[in-house]
Amino acid sequence: MGILSNLLGKGKEKQSTALMLDMLKRGKRPDQCKSIDYLYSPDEEAKKGCLGGKKKPNKKKGGCMSKNVAWDMDDYIAHVQKIVNELGLKQRAIEKIGLDETQISEIPPVTLNSFLYRGDDVVIKSEETNVQGIWRNVSNKYSVTWIFFSATQIYTYTYQFDTTSDNVVESTRDFFYTDVTCIRTEHEIVEKIIERKQGCGCFKKQESKFFHNNQEYDTLSITVPGDSYTFWCKTTETIEQSIQAAKAMIREKKNG
Repeated sequence: MGILSNLLGKGKEKQSTALMLDMLKRGKRPDQCKSIDYLYSPDEEAKKGCLGGKKKPNKKKGGCMSKNVAWDMDDYIAHVQKIVNELGLKQRAIEKIGLDETQISEIPPVTLNSFLYRGDDVVIKSEETNVQGIWRNVSNKYSVTWIFFSATQIYTYTYQFDTTSDNVVESTRDFFYTDVTCIRTEHEIVEKIIERKQGCGCFKKQESKFFHNNQEYDTLSITVPGDSYTFWCKTTETIEQSIQAAKAMIREKKNG
């Protein structure tokens, strides 16, 4: 009875998951459905077969409601990058700002890209890398910010999108160098312990294992009197060089 109850319980759990996925995918585009399948499907189902051992993911691509849709994290990241590339956000940013590119070339422009990991409607997917204890994370939300520098102002353009819906947030801002009181980068590590079920198939009781999967957040903030604006980013040497050049420009304008 113990084994039978275990099997029946797992069967009900899978039915419940399938029902939830079908509800989430109603009216969605095929690419949004694939994102939902990847982000919401339980991790254990992609890793364990009924008789134990690792199951190779089915890489067949199907329609929106197809049961053959299966992405791994590399597929999902490639899909997000494809969306970003097709949007042509640098040109879109320049058009939104309303200036000629020659007017915003005092300092090389900065592009900030990052998945978003905070918010009530953010869905995070975690996957252990080939290095034991090292995890990588993605989410359903992604942000791209372009920062341009003219002779007198800093211009920012941000585009945030959701891979599981049509939700988009698009914004522009501009700051006079003389008004900026601070440009700050911040790297934050937040401890997170995640649980993974481990066992040998359906005939052996699965046990909970707990792992560190600390969340890391990189942000850039521009502060002006009475307000501060924060942008998600992954800092690189090029970004740091542009930020230092912007700080030097601010000091020059304030002292001039």
